[in-house]
Amino acid sequence: MEELIKRAASDLVESKYAIALTGAGMSTESGIPDFRGPKGLWTMHPEAERRAYQTYEKFQTNPKEYWEERLSSPSLFGNLGKVTPNPGHYALAELEKMGILKCVITQNVDNLHERAGSKSVLDYHGNAFKLRCVSCNARYDLEEYDLQKLRDEGRLPPPL
Repeated sequence: MEELIKRAASDLVESKYAIALTGAGMSTESGIPDFRGPKGLWTMHPEAERRAYQTYEKFQTNPKEYWEERLSSPSLFGNLGKVTPNPGHYALAELEKMGILKCVITQNVDNLHERAGSKSVLDYHGNAFKLRCVSCNARYDLEEYDLQKLRDEGRLPPPL
C-alpha cells in the first residue's frame, strides 16, 4: 500500500494538469450520508429519490411552489451549514495552493471544498449555498437573500 501511495504522489507531482473528481464519499467523513451506500439516503428512503426528480420538475414548472416547499420542509441532508470540511477536503485545497491540483470537479452540493480553501471548484450538481438565475446563469451567494422574508412577503421565487 505504501508503494502505491508513493506512486500516486509522484504521478501527481509530475502531472501537467491534475484535477480531482469527488462525489458523496468525499463528504461522508464530515457526516453527510451518501446516496446509494448501505445507509445511503436513497437506500434508506427510496421514495426520496423519486421525490428528488419530481422536485426538479416542480422547480421548472412552478418555481413559487418549489420555493414554498423547500423553505417549509427539512432537508434530508440536515443543516449543511453546520457541517465542516474533513481532512480530505483540506488536502485537496492544499494541493491546489501548491499548484499541483488545478481544479476540483464535485457532484456534492455541500460547499465543503470551498470552505476548506479550494478556489477552482466546478459544482456539477450545483451548490446548496448559491442561487443561479435560470435566465442568464449568473450565480449569487445564498446569504444575499433573506428567503424567509421573501416568503413572508409573497415574493417567491427569489428575484435574481
